[in-house]
Amino acid sequence: MSLLPDIVRQSGPFGPILVVLGLVVLFLTLKVVVLATGTRAFSVEDLRAQTNGILFWGTASAVLGFLGQCQSAYLALTAILSATELDPSIVAQGFVMTFFPSLIGLGIFVFSGVAWFSLRLLRGRVRARALCLLSILAVSPSFGGCQPAPESITEGVWALDTGPNVFLWEFDDSEGEGLTCVVHDLLGGLLYTDTPCQQVTLEGDQISLVMPNRVRYEGTLDLAGGSIRGSLLYTDGSSLEAPFEWASRDDYPTLAMRPGASGPYAYAVPADRGDGLEVASPEEVGIDPDALEAAVNAVLQGEAGMLKSMLVLREGKLVLEEYFHEYGPDDLFPLRSCTKSISSLLTGLAIQEGHIPGIETPLLDFFPADRESAGNGWDGLTLENLLTMSLALDWSPADAENLHGTGPDAFRQILARDVAGRPGEDWQYVSMNVNLLAGILHAATGEYPEAFAERALFGPMGITDWDWDGMKTEGFALMDGSLRLRARDMAKIGIMVMSGGVWLDRPVISEEWIRHSLQPHLPAGEGGETYGYLWWGMTIPGPAGAPVQVSFANGWGSQFIIMIPRYDLILVTTGGNDQNGKHLAIGQVLVRDLLPGLSERGGTESS
Repeated sequence: MSLLPDIVRQSGPFGPILVVLGLVVLFLTLKVVVLATGTRAFSVEDLRAQTNGILFWGTASAVLGFLGQCQSAYLALTAILSATELDPSIVAQGFVMTFFPSLIGLGIFVFSGVAWFSLRLLRGRVRARALCLLSILAVSPSFGGCQPAPESITEGVWALDTGPNVFLWEFDDSEGEGLTCVVHDLLGGLLYTDTPCQQVTLEGDQISLVMPNRVRYEGTLDLAGGSIRGSLLYTDGSSLEAPFEWASRDDYPTLAMRPGASGPYAYAVPADRGDGLEVASPEEVGIDPDALEAAVNAVLQGEAGMLKSMLVLREGKLVLEEYFHEYGPDDLFPLRSCTKSISSLLTGLAIQEGHIPGIETPLLDFFPADRESAGNGWDGLTLENLLTMSLALDWSPADAENLHGTGPDAFRQILARDVAGRPGEDWQYVSMNVNLLAGILHAATGEYPEAFAERALFGPMGITDWDWDGMKTEGFALMDGSLRLRARDMAKIGIMVMSGGVWLDRPVISEEWIRHSLQPHLPAGEGGETYGYLWWGMTIPGPAGAPVQVSFANGWGSQFIIMIPRYDLILVTTGGNDQNGKHLAIGQVLVRDLLPGLSERGGTESS
């Protein structure tokens, strides 16, 4: 006979009754699980009635088990007192047996308590958590990983794990503008970009979202199951199934600007990491510490959108170094179009070393094999036209904005375009054109751009860690936007450029090239910006309202190296403001909070 039936038999009349009560508790528990994982979601009242029955019969089992133990102890004592001869082993066995009813009743009670607590915690919405719930009832180690489904779509976040990326939808209806949604894109566990949806519609359980890139999502919301099932619908007619699962926001700590931080922000002087960047306190370089704290607090309040890092330097010294969303000083940040400004520096270095005759060199001189197949008008195009975005080729606005590519095929694609405007006069921002510099540098120096950068620029500046592999083709780096650097190394570039090409008292690139690169060659855009050699310029209001000239490398999403010669100030930021309309929001923080805290010392109006 097996052990359990033997224990039940030896528990006296209470044993079989306890077994029946245990089966009742198990039946009620399974009934709730089966119903909850079916098509009907429980209301809170319905669930309370079901789970209270489980707890009631569990409690009854515990009480009955205690009474059974009392009865067994009474019978054992009666037998002992009336016996004329006792065997100690039999007496010990008898006392052990008196605990059987109590242990059975207690076990049923513990099971019912765990079931009651778990089912109430999940509030009836266990359809997507059925396996987790069963693990709980089996006292599985997975208990700690289970969490309730939401009461509304605005609670927590909705996650889609696609491998290296995790996309999180976060809904909100607190602004009185109906339901809104922000898409958080996490890469490697770190927040990469924030993108607000253009339109969110929820009718019953049917949800529809429209993204800024016109991609739509159509799906069905299942609050009870903690899921949204639907598909992404692309503009070319294709679709992709994309199921989202509910999760607590606490599961993704990097959504917070300062994960794990407690209390208000307090300024601290940056650490000296021995990488050539000299650090200083604000007072040493004439900055009010309150201005730095005000700028950082503005960022923490979201006024600059989603920033990953912010560094402030004055007189060539680092006075502020802050990282957000769990980024740090060793992380490589995508520079986006700041890569173009680095490409300009490499072009100047190639001229300085004598590999390129000068800025007026015809572009077709670097591509002799493609001279015959080049489009109309290329004979008059020069390297300066390329660097000033004034090739005036016949790109459509969509192609000018979206096309990227490098390598021989991409070069031929660019060279095949016809000149449609006035080279040197008509400014058009075309990222694709800049990738010709990969072929130009290789033809002129015999080195691929990354190798040339390491030898001529990064090495002399102590920049030891970077990545330029994105979309690299046949050894040719993407010159318009794939370089990744540390924020501190971006700051080094800013110091070197604003110092007229000098880094740590060592000339890296000629002052003349720097001056021509930052000089306004053409008006650019509609906001009063100007364009040099793949560097931007503009005028901003200073503390007293007087105009202040700014030169900057500009990468989409708030990647900036901003230089203000008048105040000997450099501001470096990296961010994920790709589609939220806050690409330039850091400018307001700069003008309102940072510049008024600077003393008039040490700067010049131009580089």
